[in-house]
Amino acid sequence: MSELLVKNGFVYDPVNNIDGEKLDVAIRDGKIVEKTRRPKILDASGMVVMPGGVDIHSHIVGSKVNSGRLLRPEDHYKDMEVKTPLTRSGVGYSIPSTFTTGYRYSRMGWTTVMDPAMAPLKAKHTHEELNDTPMLDKGAYPLLGSNWFILEYLRAKEYEECAAYIAWMMRATKGYAVKLVNPGGLEAWGFGRNVRDIDDPVPNFDITPREIVQGLCRVNRMLNLPHTIHVHANNLGKPGNYVAALETMKSVAGQADEGHPVLHLTHCQFSAFAGRDWRTFRSGAEEIAEYVNKHDHVTPNRSKFP
Repeated sequence: MSELLVKNGFVYDPVNNIDGEKLDVAIRDGKIVEKTRRPKILDASGMVVMPGGVDIHSHIVGSKVNSGRLLRPEDHYKDMEVKTPLTRSGVGYSIPSTFTTGYRYSRMGWTTVMDPAMAPLKAKHTHEELNDTPMLDKGAYPLLGSNWFILEYLRAKEYEECAAYIAWMMRATKGYAVKLVNPGGLEAWGFGRNVRDIDDPVPNFDITPREIVQGLCRVNRMLNLPHTIHVHANNLGKPGNYVAALETMKSVAGQADEGHPVLHLTHCQFSAFAGRDWRTFRSGAEEIAEYVNKHDHVTPNRSKFP
């Protein structure tokens, strides 16, 4: 049994309406309890004690991050973490190494970080880097929105077969949530183009992004996974894309159950562009915010885990 007593800190706990009170916090086996018997004492005098931050979308590990490291060799001398008696050295200005990532997140008050784009074939590499990142709880979301098997199962409306495949994929990759990037669009690139909107069929598969999002939302609920589908919407960063973002959110409104979210829209700010082109470009954030504020089946970037 591991016990810890954090004493004399200024505690902030919004859920329990504690606003900077000087209190002791008792912890047993990683959980806050009323009291401990023989705890290790941690004196937090003059310090703030508060819940750790949870970052559910941060590209910190994996093959794409290492590609960036190869393109930024100057990071290795531009910014360094110096070795101390308690910490290891690290590097990285724009793309930190694993130890630098863990230390800097911890200094900012974050305790959990989830990588949102794990290529299934690179899962082992991804987890090796996650295991090498200190001081944080972490996990990863496998990329499944343009997987050939999934597209074929969803086209045939074979949801149970699709659920079985995703369950296997989650076990095999040690994944946490279903990630969709430009649903259907990644596969469309293999045929020389992107999808234009959420009702534009994917070449060779005769299935639309709308059907992919709806199908994976349904499968996600069948599997009772701990996080909603995590969606990078179509047409990210393009003028007028707020329409696709709104249609994506509306497409799964019928699957909401007792107000629980069924979709997380990530990169929301880059999916909120209005205008016909860059000359008429304007923000469509007001339209996005109006919909999100009226409906609770979707969560934007600012949300916690549902």
